Formats: sequence, C-alpha cells, structure tokens
Amino acid sequence: MIYSTYDQTTGQILFTVTNSEDTIPENTLAGAYNDNEHYYDITSQTVISKPKKPSNNHIWDITNKIWKLDTNKLAKSIRRQRNLLLESVDRVNPVWYASLSSEQQSELQTYRIALLNVPQQVGFPDTIEWPSKPTWL
Repeated sequence: MIYSTYDQTTGQILFTVTNSEDTIPENTLAGAYNDNEHYYDITSQTVISKPKKPSNNHIWDITNKIWKLDTNKLAKSIRRQRNLLLESVDRVNPVWYASLSSEQQSELQTYRIALLNVPQQVGFPDTIEWPSKPTWL
C-alpha cells in the first residue's frame, strides 16, 4: 500500500510511505519521501500528476498548481558558475602573468572585473550576459 500525507489546506503532498502490509506503519516517516511528481486536488479529492519540472531552479507553486522559477536558487547557481570561472583566472601563475604583454594583462583584469560584476547586471538572474574570455586564455 502507498500512503500519502498532504496539507489539507493546500493539497501539497508532504510525504509518501510505501508499506507492504495493510496497516499504516507506526513510524510513518521511516522510508518516507517527498512526492515531487503529484499533488492532491482538494476539490476533486484525487491525486494529480504535476507537469514535468522545467529545471532544478523551479519550485512547485501549490496555490497556482504550476512550476515557478526560484530566482534565489537560479542566482546561487549562476554565482557558482561565475566563481568557477573566477577561480581559473585567479589561479594564474605570477611568473606567467608577468610574461604577458601589458595589453593581455589589461584584458585579463577587464575579464575578471566583468565576471565579478555579473550579479550587478540589469535583469540578473533571469537574463545575464557572460563576459567574453580573452581568446588567448
């Protein structure tokens, strides 16, 4: 048997438990998992499948019964990506950096500053423009 516990106000399924017996297990949280594929429709009193989740940056809006973009999660994801790019610039060997022309050093500094400024772009995190990496890098 599969038992689902849901919020009676919203219909959001809180967790689901699978049990081979006909009784609800004493510790219903043991082996429980969140159900990200269904919700309980209070009006029709049925479990309904959610549409496919568009991305890991979406969260289920039980009130409107749609996936909504979680801009905080998206912003964190973009910052992680930006930080990886920054790490590749910040690990530059000082001897190698000294061997660059002054123009190349300037391009590298400009690229690094542009990466740092990604979160300050207008439209962040919904729309961003990644800075171009110097072609020689």
